Amino acid sequence: MFSDAFPGMPFTVGNNISLSFVSDNSDEIRTVFNTLSESGTVDKELQETFWSKCYGSYTDKFGITWQLNHGDEQ
Repeated sequence: MFSDAFPGMPFTVGNNISLSFVSDNSDEIRTVFNTLSESGTVDKELQETFWSKCYGSYTDKFGITWQLNHGDEQ
């Protein structure tokens, strides 16, 4: 899934799109997050939320924001 920048959010290189990675496997989410976020900036550490067993976000070295989310309902 992807989306463009939100209304009222100023455009900067990279924020014109964000990507979402959804998996039912928490270990896969952790591996992808830890590997890809090494060369970027972590915006929200992986953690359990009210909507997900495992959620986190980071901005990669190209300025693209990624959200990783456990897709299975709690």
